[in-house]
Amino acid sequence: MEANTKMLATEIKIQKAFIKLINLSGFDKLTIQKLCQEAHISRGTFYLHYIDKYDLLNHYEDEIVANISEIFKRFQKPQLNSAIQNGDKENNAFFQLFKYLYRQRDLAALLLNGNTTKIVAKVKRLIEEVLVEPQTSQSTITTQIPAAFAKEIVSQGIIDLITFWLNQNPILPPREAYQIFQQSRSLTPQQLTQIIFKEAPQGDRNEKTV
Repeated sequence: MEANTKMLATEIKIQKAFIKLINLSGFDKLTIQKLCQEAHISRGTFYLHYIDKYDLLNHYEDEIVANISEIFKRFQKPQLNSAIQNGDKENNAFFQLFKYLYRQRDLAALLLNGNTTKIVAKVKRLIEEVLVEPQTSQSTITTQIPAAFAKEIVSQGIIDLITFWLNQNPILPPREAYQIFQQSRSLTPQQLTQIIFKEAPQGDRNEKTV
């Protein structure tokens, strides 16, 4: 029990140091020496846990992706284009996703922002798997847009919204962020543009209408 507590404390120190140093200088300039100094651990302690900084990065990516995958398996996945007003949010996979990412917001934002990581592609694949699941109600839509393009528009849009949310300061609570996400699923680009125009300062509106 004591060993597990000590190991968890070490993991927390490493993660905090990892986040701080990458935010300051980027992953490329991260060294094990700097990481150990910031975490106040020895190099030997670090190498008991990880091979190198790439192994550490992969560990964080895999952990977040695995937890998101588990959320999508455990909880109900409603249609993305339906705004649930009175639904059971606690049993909603996407609401649980927002709650989880909020708890891991510093690490999640760091990984989603980074060019070094592959987490965006991995999370997009999980979202795309949800998109191809049978929907409870389907309408026939006549369009020339290929399915691959439609899938990319939806999945990348969700990733972009989540990344934007995680980078806000202060960050919205997960319940509020989820409500924005859910409402946005039922709005067209034209309707979203109207919201932007409505909230724009009067001077900006005049410039756009000239």
